[in-house]
Amino acid sequence: MSDAITKAKQYIEEENYSEAIKIARKRHGKDDIEEYLAILDLLIDNDYLPALEEKGMYYQYYDESHDDGDYGEKYFDAYLQKQPRSINTLCDKAMSRFNKGKIDEALEYMDKAEEKYSSYSRIEKPRISKKEVKMAKIELLIQSKKYEDALTNLNNYENQNGYDEKVKSYKGLLLQKNGKNEESLEYLDDALKENETILINNSKGDALYSLGRYKEALKSYTTCIKYENEVTDDLGLITNFNYKSAYCEIKLGNEEEGVKYLNKTINMLNEHGRLPKDIEAIYQKCSFEKERIMKKGIEDSEFKQNKFLPSKYAILILIIILILYVILKIFGY
Repeated sequence: MSDAITKAKQYIEEENYSEAIKIARKRHGKDDIEEYLAILDLLIDNDYLPALEEKGMYYQYYDESHDDGDYGEKYFDAYLQKQPRSINTLCDKAMSRFNKGKIDEALEYMDKAEEKYSSYSRIEKPRISKKEVKMAKIELLIQSKKYEDALTNLNNYENQNGYDEKVKSYKGLLLQKNGKNEESLEYLDDALKENETILINNSKGDALYSLGRYKEALKSYTTCIKYENEVTDDLGLITNFNYKSAYCEIKLGNEEEGVKYLNKTINMLNEHGRLPKDIEAIYQKCSFEKERIMKKGIEDSEFKQNKFLPSKYAILILIIILILYVILKIFGY
């Protein structure tokens, strides 16, 4: 038995659970997951509720398999059986449901967290404020692409809590997603003055693109492309600003430049194997558009760099190979 587990056991026997969980967290920090989980299990066996949530959070965010896709939910359920009014764990449960694709259920748990805020379990103090619970719900709605509901909730949030940096960003994004492109630009430009993110630039590009202002849209998309290596887990976002850059160039009459972006998008998506339906549709759209342009005689610089040998050289090489084959056969090889 390690010194860490021995020391944690001693603290548990003394009912000094907070010191025991500190030792567990230190083991986690040292990437000693086996001891980290072992100490949490000792605490759980002694009915120390924070250890239940801690273990759920580990599987929610850190474990690569997320406990075979459970995302810590069974630990949050065990916690809620004992403390059904726990704001923290209701929010944790919402995220587990969201990660399992149960969007409506996730939103229901966020609603429960907000509803129970005025009478939360006194055994714990919520980690996040009621204001943050409301914003978390808006973010879930955005991730689940329920943009109309998200905008309604955001307007209510703004009326109650005022206009801040997140409101600027999300309001611009949501106005654009709801087709209010001209109105969205005011909020997006305001947000970009404080924080020039890829997401906001992409939304601004989409608003300008929808308004037919392709030169300005291309400028926003080019800014996104400049920092696209920072995006590691959003293929839809990267695809959007790359393929729309192609169409901006084409709309502006720069078809050769447009083909470069089409090639980049097609090659990028080829590397991802099977694609979601919406991205597969973009892939097909880019392929058809490239074919249309090629039929007009526009030069594909990428293809030109990798083109095949002219037929006369290919025939000459084939003749040389055949001669070498005959000579080798004559000499018994």
